[in-house]
Amino acid sequence: MVKVLCRLVLVTVTAVCLNVMFVACSKSVAEKRAAKPDFSERLKRDAVKGEVADIGKNSVAIRQDNGETTRIRVDDNTKMDRIVVGDHVKAYVTDDGYASTIQRMTP
Repeated sequence: MVKVLCRLVLVTVTAVCLNVMFVACSKSVAEKRAAKPDFSERLKRDAVKGEVADIGKNSVAIRQDNGETTRIRVDDNTKMDRIVVGDHVKAYVTDDGYASTIQRMTP
């Protein structure tokens, strides 16, 4: 009886430990889409800096320091911090107007 109880406790503890390990290692959607541009993005892509003026379903409008507003297209592949209107951001933009990464910056 004691052996069975010990095995049951061991199996339960192992299951709990594995569950905690997998939960701790899994990333949320926001973490997966965290805005961390890779080295090639920083070198090859144009960056648009400014204040978020508008957030649409498939685009973000950024008001640059010179007063010009640029609308940048976003999709499911865009790595993006959580942003709201008024945040200062830096967007790495492809030649066809899509943002590969949008980072929130400190003003």
